[in-house]
Amino acid sequence: MWEHFAIDIENLSTISNGPNGTTSLEQNRLEYSRNGKKLLERGPAVFVETVTLQYDQLKDTFVNITRAWSKGYLIVNGQLIGRYWPDAGPQYTLFVPGVYLVEGLNSFTLIELQSANLTIEKSVYLTDKPYIDGPYNKTA
Repeated sequence: MWEHFAIDIENLSTISNGPNGTTSLEQNRLEYSRNGKKLLERGPAVFVETVTLQYDQLKDTFVNITRAWSKGYLIVNGQLIGRYWPDAGPQYTLFVPGVYLVEGLNSFTLIELQSANLTIEKSVYLTDKPYIDGPYNKTA
């Protein structure tokens, strides 16, 4: 049976805090996903990071989320950018129009539904090129 949760992305403090700065929405019933990744212990989680950008950096960009994430949604400065699911592919980056970025602090919110490996350095980063079609090269 499905359970539905409303998430107020403008006020994440209304959701109980989980480990490592995550925000827990429900308890998991499974330990591993179909592809063998360990699921988040306390269910779907919200991860928020802020990045400071200068005026000359406010350009169209791509967010690369292939290294650590499993399946979820990306929100930038309150704008839903789209869904990500790098385990299924073929899209490994999401396009962020430059008009969604602001000079100063920018908020990047990931609503992760399955699993996250927070030990990988640069698990989310901006790039000037999309990555579509083909598996992520783990040796790069």
